[in-house]
Amino acid sequence: MSNPKIKSIKAIKNLKNKTVLVRCDFDVPLKQQTTNNKQQTTKKSSVVSCKLSVADDSRLRAATPTIKYLLSKGARVVLMGHLGRPGGVVKKELSLLPVKNRLGKLLGEKISFISDEIPSLATLARDDGRLIMLENLRFNPGEEKNDPKFAKKLAKLGDIYVNEAFAVSHRSAASVDAIKKFLPSYAGLNLEQEILHLSAVLNKPQKPMVAIIGGAKIETKLPMIKQFLKSADYILIGGGVANDFLKARGYEIYGSLVDDDYINEAGKILKKSEIGNQKSGEAKLILPIDVVWSDNKIRSLSAGASKGTPGSAGGKTPKILDIGPKTIWLFSGIIKKAKTIVWNGPMGYFEDKKFATGTEKIAEVILANKKAQRIIGGGETGEVIQKIIRNQKSEIRKNIFISIGGGAMLEYLGGKKLPGLDKLIK
Repeated sequence: MSNPKIKSIKAIKNLKNKTVLVRCDFDVPLKQQTTNNKQQTTKKSSVVSCKLSVADDSRLRAATPTIKYLLSKGARVVLMGHLGRPGGVVKKELSLLPVKNRLGKLLGEKISFISDEIPSLATLARDDGRLIMLENLRFNPGEEKNDPKFAKKLAKLGDIYVNEAFAVSHRSAASVDAIKKFLPSYAGLNLEQEILHLSAVLNKPQKPMVAIIGGAKIETKLPMIKQFLKSADYILIGGGVANDFLKARGYEIYGSLVDDDYINEAGKILKKSEIGNQKSGEAKLILPIDVVWSDNKIRSLSAGASKGTPGSAGGKTPKILDIGPKTIWLFSGIIKKAKTIVWNGPMGYFEDKKFATGTEKIAEVILANKKAQRIIGGGETGEVIQKIIRNQKSEIRKNIFISIGGGAMLEYLGGKKLPGLDKLIK
């Protein structure tokens, strides 16, 4: 894959008085916000009201440079996006109103909100605001069906289309794919950075390159692992993904998360990546050498089984839930020497503090290697990195790119063509 030539919004010569449709990633987590309102009645009472607010605004922050750039050039901006999976019907709890409120604060701008399912040109004309947000696009069944009729109706609302939603660019949706047939189309500033950073990893990464792959679903990670076998020096496997490889190697994993449909494929990858079987330049795949079980005991892995049969926790079948200290030491030594690092997916069940050590220690080692180019992807992995950055209260952002891509990142690094990037890359 050669270095991509991206149709960036910076290439648009005249934006003044143009209406630009910007597809953003508004699929953010929400939380209940409770307020107490005292009312004066014959009996004093407190009325508790709940409303939704944005719990994590990182995706909104990623879109703000593009929005500010377009506004600074005199454009009128119409923001589009989706939230959740309403299934083509209106669901009030999935309205984009909380997103509008939070984004307006981040931008310091008033955002007009249009709740019509498909607003007309007349509706937009009546609103003299320079920044407008449409309601959840997935309230219309045409969005997820990539319906060209729905896309054409959206396209009529603007003069130019901008994709600033890399995280959904692997989806064939009307506002991501079909709409590009009807308008001049460009990449937003963050989407441009996503492509540039991920392409650099695929093309000519600085050596040695280390890929760290974790998380739960091996199905989504296999294409990326296969690509990295060609470009990386080491692939470190943790999390639920490691269980498939461990089982393929003959280890007893008991009730650990595993997808039996991919055991054979994992075995083939292991055989190819073993020393002596590797082709010149191919990566070495490294599995955990010890693990933490659900009974919170650490056990080393040996041929055929783990040393010491795991006990059942509360009568339940034992499960592998984290990498052990020997594995942390092994992985850390490799990461410290890397000049390019790609990390996607936690090393264990990090949501439970008892099994978060592996993920947190690996994150700390990655952050400490400031000389390496570091690409962090996946919502959970990014969450851990951001938490440590906040706790350390130090400027360690140099040479770090935190992708908001999720599934799109996996597919791009797996060598797939993304529908949302068609016509945006020359």
